[in-house]
Amino acid sequence: MKEKILIAGGTGFIGKRLIPFLANQGYSLHVLTRRKNLQPIGEERYFHWDVQQEQIDMDAFEGVNTLINLTGAGIGDRRWTERRKKEIIDSRVKSLELLYQSIQQRKFPVKTLLSASGVGYYGAETSITIFNEEGLPGRDFLASVCQKWEEAAQKFSSLGMRTVILRQGVVLGTEGGIYKRLAPLAKNGINVSVGSGRQFLPWVDIRDLLRIYEFMIRNVELNGIFNVAASEHISMNDFSKTLLTSFNKTSFLPNAPAWLMKIMYGEMANMLLHGSRVNNQKIKETGFQFDFDNLEASLSSPS
Repeated sequence: MKEKILIAGGTGFIGKRLIPFLANQGYSLHVLTRRKNLQPIGEERYFHWDVQQEQIDMDAFEGVNTLINLTGAGIGDRRWTERRKKEIIDSRVKSLELLYQSIQQRKFPVKTLLSASGVGYYGAETSITIFNEEGLPGRDFLASVCQKWEEAAQKFSSLGMRTVILRQGVVLGTEGGIYKRLAPLAKNGINVSVGSGRQFLPWVDIRDLLRIYEFMIRNVELNGIFNVAASEHISMNDFSKTLLTSFNKTSFLPNAPAWLMKIMYGEMANMLLHGSRVNNQKIKETGFQFDFDNLEASLSSPS
């Protein structure tokens, strides 16, 4: 019998894939959710929590060895008003604070935290720099979100827990994220690139991401921060062309201009118009091998 895992944020894009993946590997799964009376699709068990009310069903921690944190309001779901910015930060930081307090006060013997973060930590800029995990944080809103997110996660190490933070690139999978939004446009021969198109788009295939989470569970000697992105450094123009090609389409339409993106999305447009490269050498040195390390392979058999 493999160990028991508690997943916070398990009903989102990544969590919905991670639950059956880990179940198929033989893990026993507890999942925290805001929804009441959610019916399991397998043998996982759901437990209710309400971060705003600081409520959590403590039975969720029973027998748990590893906590996986995927919580967080969608970064690109809607315009970044001041209220939305607060929601984005609070949904990440307060969730981790509640989990931390629960483990600390009840002295639950959880050994490991695996917590999501993002390559947005390095800031929305397009430069010649290829950022490794020692890189300094950026100065924009998304970078500050990732900083606060990671600071909240790092506190768990004070409880003697192994703490692993995964700075994830854009996650590619058919059921959510950028692929679900842009694939219908590409199917109709529409160019999905924006601005100059020269901005980099660090990405990871969701199938590799799921394997990375399981890899980190098994390899208990690993801790710290890891960039999680494929080795191939692609631009937004590259992404658009490869996505179109995956549907046997081409497009002669121009990129959506930067000024239009700024009108439509406000400050959030910076996330779309800029992007840097990240170095994944650290995670590859652990022995993990990406199955989808180039975009063509990922998009030719999307999942």
